[in-house]
Amino acid sequence: MTLKELRESVPMNYSELGKAAGVDGQTIRNAEAGQRINTSTARAIAEALSKALGRPIRVQDIDGLQVRM
Repeated sequence: MTLKELRESVPMNYSELGKAAGVDGQTIRNAEAGQRINTSTARAIAEALSKALGRPIRVQDIDGLQVRM
């Protein structure tokens, strides 16, 4: 599933997911738009989604996420 699909399945808006991940809501919007994000940011987003969904989500489980290595 894509970041957008995962976020909407919770459901959370950009700001809510950003707050849960400790990043700005604009960062979530940028990530959904295909912009590259840091590895640590990607992990934080995956962890926030894991908690919200009650199941493990790994960075590599998020389709289309562009992560800077």
